[in-house]
Amino acid sequence: MLNFDVKLLGEKDPLMIVLDGEGRVLLWNRACSELLGYEFEEVRGQKVGQMRPDSEGAESTRRLLTQLLDGKPPPSESLTLTKAGERRWIAWSAQVSRLPDGTPEFISLVGVDRTGTKLAEEALRASEAKFAGIVALASDAIISMDGEQRIVIYNEGAETIFGWRRDEVLGKPLDLLIPEGFREIHRQHVRDFAAGTVKARRMGNHHPGIFGLRKNGQEFPAEAAISKLEVGGQVFLNVVLRDITGRVRVERDQRFLAEVGSVLAATLDFQEVITRIAQLAVHFLADVCIVDLVEEEGQARKRRVVHRDPARMQLAAAFEQLSVERGGPSVTSQVLETRRPMLRSEVSAEFLQSVAQGPEHLELLRQLHPTSFMGFPLLARGRLLGALLLVSSDPRCRYDPEDLRLGEELALRAALTVDNARLYRAAQKAIAARDEVLSIVAHDLRNPLNAVGLATAALRRTGPQDGSGRTARKTAESIERCIDQANRLIEDLLDVTRIEKQGLHIERARVAPGELLAEAAPLFTAAVSEASLELRTELPEALPLVLADRDRILQVFSNLLGNAVKFTPPGGRIRIGAERLDDEVRFSVADTGPGIAPMHLPRLFDRFWQERPTDRRGAGLGLYIAKGIVEAHGGRIWAESTPGRGTTFFFTLPVAPGLAHNGMAPAPMHAPC
Repeated sequence: MLNFDVKLLGEKDPLMIVLDGEGRVLLWNRACSELLGYEFEEVRGQKVGQMRPDSEGAESTRRLLTQLLDGKPPPSESLTLTKAGERRWIAWSAQVSRLPDGTPEFISLVGVDRTGTKLAEEALRASEAKFAGIVALASDAIISMDGEQRIVIYNEGAETIFGWRRDEVLGKPLDLLIPEGFREIHRQHVRDFAAGTVKARRMGNHHPGIFGLRKNGQEFPAEAAISKLEVGGQVFLNVVLRDITGRVRVERDQRFLAEVGSVLAATLDFQEVITRIAQLAVHFLADVCIVDLVEEEGQARKRRVVHRDPARMQLAAAFEQLSVERGGPSVTSQVLETRRPMLRSEVSAEFLQSVAQGPEHLELLRQLHPTSFMGFPLLARGRLLGALLLVSSDPRCRYDPEDLRLGEELALRAALTVDNARLYRAAQKAIAARDEVLSIVAHDLRNPLNAVGLATAALRRTGPQDGSGRTARKTAESIERCIDQANRLIEDLLDVTRIEKQGLHIERARVAPGELLAEAAPLFTAAVSEASLELRTELPEALPLVLADRDRILQVFSNLLGNAVKFTPPGGRIRIGAERLDDEVRFSVADTGPGIAPMHLPRLFDRFWQERPTDRRGAGLGLYIAKGIVEAHGGRIWAESTPGRGTTFFFTLPVAPGLAHNGMAPAPMHAPC
């Protein structure tokens, strides 16, 4: 009895062939004729493999027959050629019936055409080979895992990124590539994705960032996408992961440099600048920052040392007490001498000994536990200002060329800020010296002017007429006017010094705006008449009292009216007035002079500035002082002008709390500044 492969017999239209012991065809069913193209009468009695004796299919059939006669099982598939020459792949199941002496009597074959499946498998293998090539060449990590999150595919890109070889990770849990603190949450996210309906998505959308773990223990930022594929009822998960360390580093460095610019721009105080440089460095780039500056005499003096760990500030203070020997072995000395950046990624005990200035310095260096360092010269405008030293004490954070480039950017900004702070400090010293000279000159000049004034007053009272008909009185009056001008200039210079140093002293009291205008107008009655001008006062019937120092506000009016008289041509008009604006009273002085060009308005109140330097009419201090007085009262001052149509100066004073008045005030009540 013959036994056949049950699976093959269950296939639709199986091929059935019976051969004699020598391989001649005894039985050939209709399925064979339809598939192979030979009718039974064409093949009856012929030996299989002889129908197309020189073909590849014939050779395959002869090998199949030999295997069967030798008692070996048939191959899973065998190539057969049809009468038309088509290649067909047949899966055979065979039984050999033998005589008592073992001689083959019959060979029974049952076959199924697997050509379609064979071609599909070949295409699949070609696709797999192509995919394997793509996976192997991809620079990104491509990792596949099974339902238990064990790694089944791991490409060369993954080897490069993670540092593990393929044979070290295949079959291992994916946890091997995940930092410990993220493993549990990552496992849960993967389980949720595998159980969900979404086929693919980016990872990290719902939690902060993705991080990988290299073989050396280093964590790194990454971005990844995950997809899933079900094969034979089993779910496989595929992850494509990209190391974004470089991109994150660039973004982080840009944020750091932006913060450096913002923080350093906030002050010009020399000591504060140095401290901020060191603090910024340890906040982002170092465990220890040492700033050494070169003083004017060329000697380096340690100015600021900051440690990231507040508990080690005593060590930082000890470093600040050490002086740097120019030309010595220290790192700072080498940077100052070469004026070039220095990078050392590894720091050995021998190296520390080679750069120590002595036993005390060596001991302090050892206490820093440096693993790597960078040094940078501080250069600005071609001048050496000092050196910046950054030290890392973390074995996992060793400086590399990228860190060196960032450190150079920090050093450049630090040098410019130090240079600006030094220039500002020098300017402040120069201003202080100038103010001191102005005070001395004003004081020393006032004494002889006072003496001249007393003598002139006596001359005006008692002196006889001179031979030309002019009286000594008129001469004395001319001298007195010159003395008054000199005294006003002295007062202006002193006011400038007061404004810039500590501010003007203001004694506020409740004052009626009408009184201020009434007292200001007569100050220039003579000057207005002499210049053939018209002076008009405009005042509403009722205005509230203001808080003001009467004498100082009259000084403002004097400066503004003096300007108006100077620049208004004969026949022109000058108008002074006041009006209420909310909690302020706005005063104005308007003229019909030539006006001021818009480009000059922003500089009107600058010290010593005049629109026409070649036609100076005074020292250029009046408007500057007026601005200082008004601002000391808490008010504002500005000008509005149209060339050819005159100029109006405005200034405001705060309304006095409490009682209002219709323009005339009772006895003033002095209020504290």
